[in-house]
Amino acid sequence: MKIIYKLCFLIIAISTNLLAQELLTVEDAIKIGLEKNYAILIVKNSQEIAKAQNNFGNAGMSPQVSLNGNLNLANVNSHQEFFTGVVQDRNGAQSNQTGASVNVSWTIFDGLKMFAIRKRLTENEQLTAISLKQQMETTVYNIIVAYYNIVKTTELIKAAKQNLAIYEERKKIAKLKLEIGSDSKVDFLLSQSDENKAKSAIIQLELQLLITKSTLNNLLNKSVNTEFKTTDSIVVNYNPNIDELKKNASISNSSILLSKQNELIVAQTIKEARSANLPFVQLNGAYNFARSQSQAGQVLLSRQAGLNGGLTASWLLFNGNKNNQLIKERNLLYLNQKYYTEQAQQQVDGVVYNNYKSYLLNKEIVDLERQNLIDSKEVLNVSLERYKIGKANLLETIETQKNLEDAQTRYIEALYAIKIAETELLRANGSLIK
Repeated sequence: MKIIYKLCFLIIAISTNLLAQELLTVEDAIKIGLEKNYAILIVKNSQEIAKAQNNFGNAGMSPQVSLNGNLNLANVNSHQEFFTGVVQDRNGAQSNQTGASVNVSWTIFDGLKMFAIRKRLTENEQLTAISLKQQMETTVYNIIVAYYNIVKTTELIKAAKQNLAIYEERKKIAKLKLEIGSDSKVDFLLSQSDENKAKSAIIQLELQLLITKSTLNNLLNKSVNTEFKTTDSIVVNYNPNIDELKKNASISNSSILLSKQNELIVAQTIKEARSANLPFVQLNGAYNFARSQSQAGQVLLSRQAGLNGGLTASWLLFNGNKNNQLIKERNLLYLNQKYYTEQAQQQVDGVVYNNYKSYLLNKEIVDLERQNLIDSKEVLNVSLERYKIGKANLLETIETQKNLEDAQTRYIEALYAIKIAETELLRANGSLIK
């Protein structure tokens, strides 16, 4: 009964573990990653900061209004001698002064600098929007790579376990032949050694699977030991066209768009520097109130209130040529940024071309290896049967099995390479995020 209870408990535990491993599709993984990935959340906050900074006040277009007030109290001993010969002494004479003012200043012309700053803030806000799109593309790319790396490793483990069954079968045949004396112990030992190697390879693949699952969990902002199941196939139905890829990449690639956006921002900083060569005009106004009362002196009470306004204008004529040097420096920065854009375009063209070729070549490899798999399985089955009846030696069987294992690995790796090339092409032409 104890044994039965233990078996029941084991079955329940295994069933619970399997149920806990929910199926995670690549679409679900992408959705979770876009919502919870830390890198995306950080860039989103940066975008909100840029939105908040883009206002008339930061551009210098709004008037500045300040409210000021003051209160002074005094208690003094006063001795005053007047021209009339009168002498006045007061001990503990009290005095107080109060005042308040509302001041307004408004820059109405600063060489168009305020408009250049506002435009730069707007372009910077757009820059963060492109940065967010780029980070989302990077995250989705990393999720897809990690996801299909799990699928690939799972398929390699499945193939390795199938091969292990063949090794075990081969070991049984070698043991039987040893027992009946038709083969030497060498065949049995070689078969046992190959079986142990296959078991070791499975353990290494399972460790690799553990690491790749942890990588995906990190991207999805989940606990690293969260269990899940993935699909068991790599589906590829993409038909890329090199001309369309190049065209779309030029107008939609995030790296190129970021560089072009930085060109616009640098162009506005040039306008900001040029504004210093033009006049500066500021409108000023205030309402003032002042009241003064004193027990000593000629004036016992004084009170003033009223409006005042004025205009301030200035024009910097010479400052050691510093501003012209600044304009020159920013023009060079603008030229450099254009070079960065051209460099980004060249790099993206290289990514598109290389991954397009990789996609096509690996597609041919998949077709070839699919047929190789069929042939290798058939050859191995024949070789095993021949080995059983003594018409083939162990070395021939080992070679046919190795051919099957190589074909399985090449087939799975080629499918994975196609998927990565497809994903890279979609990212390059800006189609990874719709």
